[in-house]
Amino acid sequence: MKIAWICHFSNSEIQDIIKPYRRVHAYAPWITNTARLFENQQQHELNVISPHRFIAGSKSFVLRGVRYHFFNPGIPGWGRQWPPFFRFDLITSYRHNSKMIHKFIDSINPDVIHLQGAENPYYSSSIFKLRDRFPIVVNLQRMDPEFRFGNTAEARKRKTVEMAIVKGFKNFSIRTDTMRNDLLKVNPTAKTYWVPYNIPQPVPFKGPKEYDLVYFARVSKQKGIEDLIQAAALLTPDFPNLTLCVIGGVNQNYREYLDGLALAGGVKIIWKGLLPEIEDVHREACKARISVLPTHQDIIPGTIVESMQLGLPVVSYKVGSIPELNAETESVLLVEKGGIVGLADNIRRLLSDTEYADQLAKTAKRTIDKFISAHNVLDKHLSCYEDVIGEYQTQIKSNV
Repeated sequence: MKIAWICHFSNSEIQDIIKPYRRVHAYAPWITNTARLFENQQQHELNVISPHRFIAGSKSFVLRGVRYHFFNPGIPGWGRQWPPFFRFDLITSYRHNSKMIHKFIDSINPDVIHLQGAENPYYSSSIFKLRDRFPIVVNLQRMDPEFRFGNTAEARKRKTVEMAIVKGFKNFSIRTDTMRNDLLKVNPTAKTYWVPYNIPQPVPFKGPKEYDLVYFARVSKQKGIEDLIQAAALLTPDFPNLTLCVIGGVNQNYREYLDGLALAGGVKIIWKGLLPEIEDVHREACKARISVLPTHQDIIPGTIVESMQLGLPVVSYKVGSIPELNAETESVLLVEKGGIVGLADNIRRLLSDTEYADQLAKTAKRTIDKFISAHNVLDKHLSCYEDVIGEYQTQIKSNV
């Protein structure tokens, strides 16, 4: 079958080929990792359609049997982003991006389209005019039944587009029971397919521990960085030299605000910023004793999965699908969202009892290995596509 993914992602290999005039850090590694399963497939052709910043025009190529199609989502023909004071892309509801995606789709003429993420309107809004022309399945990268966004024009657009997709389409690929239940609250007639990402095994890096805590994720209030700093501050009377390594991009104003929180609580932050590749992130994370991600709303974050794979004990909030990791045995330490004292207590327990921390990390490693190995990711994708195509063809016949 001929498959088209509509998504966004980047990695160093892709950028070596498309040569953006300004390189960006790798993102959405789940796309890179899962696309690898389709490489050199004789029976199936995967086409990946993606916007990419800082390229002029569009670029298509074949890499190990997978066909990639990139286009500039900024100012047409130039490669630069629209300035904040004149977001023409937002004003036109990303008309240019949709036009480019539709052009690729017309040339591919796929048997099925897999939209990877409803929450990114600069490419996901293209799906509406394709609804009646192709079989479509929507991959949920997140699921918030309350559609909580900010109040900027861009945030309102994101909410409008995501809500219309989640409520208006029928077929969805999901990865957790919580995701499925939340989807059905919003769209009771949705049909769901269990289609996980391909998650490779990262290599743990051995060496001396340099940090007490590590946080590697988007540096934001929603991901819990402020909660973590507040919890760490409660520990400094017992651990006066407490260190927190933060890996991730952050603007200068927010960093200064977080530095102020940390200084007031006696917490020492080691800022690492955005690191070029995921291997660099893993290498730095392994220098910590504990991984903490008190995210406010999530599915099962890659940070937690990777920490468990790397052999780091994990502390987080009991939100989204994260509690499913403790279904059989306690593998991560969880507290209710907003429980700063409970967060601090769990960190204290792990810092004080290294034997318990080591045992929890080993249990977590077994849990996540079992969770990942339980799925044949390629077969799950193909089975989903075959079902969606068959249903679409049946519907066409019934309408004739």
